[in-house]
Amino acid sequence: MELIYKETVKPSSPTPPHLKTYPLSFMDVKTTPNYVPLLYFYRSNHQLLESTVALLKKSLSEALSLYYPIAGRFRDQVAIHCNDQGVPLLIATIKTNLSHILNNPTHANLLPLFPQNLPWSAMQNPRDDAILAIQINFFSCGGIAIALCMSHKFSDISALFNFVNDWASITKNQNHSLLPSPPLLHAGVSLFPQGDFPVYPEPPYPEIHNSVCKRFVFQGSKIDSLKAMAAPVHATRIQVVTALICKCAISALGLSPNTQLLSSVAVNLRNRIDPPIPNKTIGNMISFFVFSSSQTDQLPELVSKMKQGMEGSEAQMKKYGGKGRDLDFIAEFVKGDAGEVPEAEDLKIPVMIMSSWCRFSMYEADFGWGKPVWIASVSNVPNLVVFMDARDGKGMEVIVTMEEQHMARFECDHHLLQYASVDPPVQFQQNDF
Repeated sequence: MELIYKETVKPSSPTPPHLKTYPLSFMDVKTTPNYVPLLYFYRSNHQLLESTVALLKKSLSEALSLYYPIAGRFRDQVAIHCNDQGVPLLIATIKTNLSHILNNPTHANLLPLFPQNLPWSAMQNPRDDAILAIQINFFSCGGIAIALCMSHKFSDISALFNFVNDWASITKNQNHSLLPSPPLLHAGVSLFPQGDFPVYPEPPYPEIHNSVCKRFVFQGSKIDSLKAMAAPVHATRIQVVTALICKCAISALGLSPNTQLLSSVAVNLRNRIDPPIPNKTIGNMISFFVFSSSQTDQLPELVSKMKQGMEGSEAQMKKYGGKGRDLDFIAEFVKGDAGEVPEAEDLKIPVMIMSSWCRFSMYEADFGWGKPVWIASVSNVPNLVVFMDARDGKGMEVIVTMEEQHMARFECDHHLLQYASVDPPVQFQQNDF
């Protein structure tokens, strides 16, 4: 790989004075400012590298005017200074074909495609560090990989998917015949205002000890088989795959029959509070519920525990959109957060963090040369599990990160391997490139 170009791209129009301070919501304030990574692969657009870079720079600048806080810098823990400082854009060339990566989609092959050392790392100096960084990689065949890392403190993954979709739409429609609808930047802070509430400390970033990241691919037919196994309990795709991951994690972690595994499941609040809020609402609109599992739990029992946890969580969520929220409401909310599982730390109980990135229309991001061939991510956070839709919309790709000795057992679990493949090649057609 050769890094051939680096520039800071600024919004196409300056942010007006009355929008220079972007207040963060209570949910954002207490979120760790680490970078969430996302990687889009595209077939060749049959254009010169220089013209493609010029086009993407222009459209990125226009997209930043819509998402103007991204081009700013954190003023402090509670606000962004929208000073149009810009987003770093790196351009790299790779002397191999994209098919080489797709045939060998390992963590080691994907990581260099991102801005160096950023994926899941904590911001070292939030007042100076960019909120978003982008690296565009050009392969010998003309294929393109666009890697993005966005600060989680600005928003959850929904904003990054929306940003890429809108950036792609602007690129494809350079005559401005079809402009994307603007993001709802202030809806989150209206729902969860920081106000006079205490500024809760950001949770400490987990220590990284020889973590290993693997991708487990479930075909749609295998997920259907898991759903049948959960009968008579009616289960969703996410629930049955989560249940299987938990069962196999218990074995991989070497837990005794009397030791519980806790799973903290992220829940998108946008469509669950009353009234629901639009999908383009920016901010950390997520809550968590926790359920336990043990060696003796079977698939139907685990799914039932998840459903009960979700039902209890949804009952609480109905209050979030209502009026009369006060400090007691905030305290009640914080109890359910992933960073607040005190009994787990006290009793040395392992906790898995489960985050679903499914159903976000991520494969709609068309820059003018077709929809993505594949979308991926990487991780170095131990016991983090990320669920993503497969390109066909039926299967699922699950990114699991564990400490090395645990992953060695997890990836060989025969129950898991009945339903999932480990880091298989990405399916594509040769004429894609």
